[in-house]
Amino acid sequence: MSKHKPVSNIRWMSSQKLSLQAWQNKNLSSERERIERSLLPLLQRYAKQYPEDGAVLEIGCGPICISRLLPQQHKTYLDPMADDFRRMFPGELPEEGEYLATAAEDIPKPAASYDLIICLNMLPHTLNPELVINEIERLLKPGGKLILAIRTHSQLEARLHYMALCIFPGLCSRTRPYYYTRTGIRRTLARHFNIEEEIVRKIHAIHLPFCKREQHIFVCAPLDSSIQTTT
Repeated sequence: MSKHKPVSNIRWMSSQKLSLQAWQNKNLSSERERIERSLLPLLQRYAKQYPEDGAVLEIGCGPICISRLLPQQHKTYLDPMADDFRRMFPGELPEEGEYLATAAEDIPKPAASYDLIICLNMLPHTLNPELVINEIERLLKPGGKLILAIRTHSQLEARLHYMALCIFPGLCSRTRPYYYTRTGIRRTLARHFNIEEEIVRKIHAIHLPFCKREQHIFVCAPLDSSIQTTT
């Protein structure tokens, strides 16, 4: 599905609470190692295109804050639960950089503020993904890059989830608010960006015929980008 009816604020807050509870049972070092092994080389490759005094925004940073490992001096870590994570993992989150404990639908920053925007596995957890994409488009500099990672689902599974969410929302209380198909996320991104690179990784979490889950990583540039990145 390329567009979704926004979930209720109550449903979104419940999802955030469940995510926070899940982190209480995780080992931060192990989770960081897993994410960094999977995604850091790609992030570093694109970060090299921008000067060290450039700006990076990490949307949905969680306690991982993977952009802390990039060379750019100006980092913004955005997560509605940023303050909770800093209390949960005292001294573990980066000391340098700006934290925004806010939702990503309305980010209090001027347009064209960031060279690189990172959004890893969080778009389906937002209150309104369409508004988040609008904000990313607004905040990205000409010549900038968006790196977005997302888990996609088969069309049937996404449709069943959407119907259950509309008719029996209690059945979806412990799932992410939105399920995207591969076609759906491509269409969503293509309305705002040029997709320059796509990486697909298989996920074998559930062995059912209609569950075709994949991890997609998209590298996108603004549609009207007129300034070439430096090398």
